[in-house]
Amino acid sequence: MDGLRIAENGVQLLSSPDLHAPATAYTRASNQVIWQEGDGTSVAERLESFKAEFLAVARRGLD
Repeated sequence: MDGLRIAENGVQLLSSPDLHAPATAYTRASNQVIWQEGDGTSVAERLESFKAEFLAVARRGLD
């Protein structure tokens, strides 16, 4: 990531364009897990695929 900036009650990460979609998906999934009633699946299980994609793209960006 190229930087971190606080803007209007939020955090904005400055990174490669490839990271935008996985970061957005992971953030939305995290928000849903927090605000929706659980279905018996652990939070970690519900977020794992989103987290894995986000981290994979982030790692590729470091190469």
